[in-house]
Amino acid sequence: MTLNAQIIQSEGKPKFAVIAYEEYEALQESLASFDSLEDFLDYAHALKVKSEITSWHTLGEVKRELGL
Repeated sequence: MTLNAQIIQSEGKPKFAVIAYEEYEALQESLASFDSLEDFLDYAHALKVKSEITSWHTLGEVKRELGL
């Protein structure tokens, strides 16, 4: 999800972010399935990492590499 926010500053520092109501509803719906904001952020990070990975290894390959 990409948020398009208008940033409102106070004393030269970001203070508020204003987003479209539709984006707010979508964000609220996404967050509703998580127990905490930290869980959502962990999930979002995992998705980002997954999208950046170009090669995958099987469990067997990893075990062999680690000598397990």
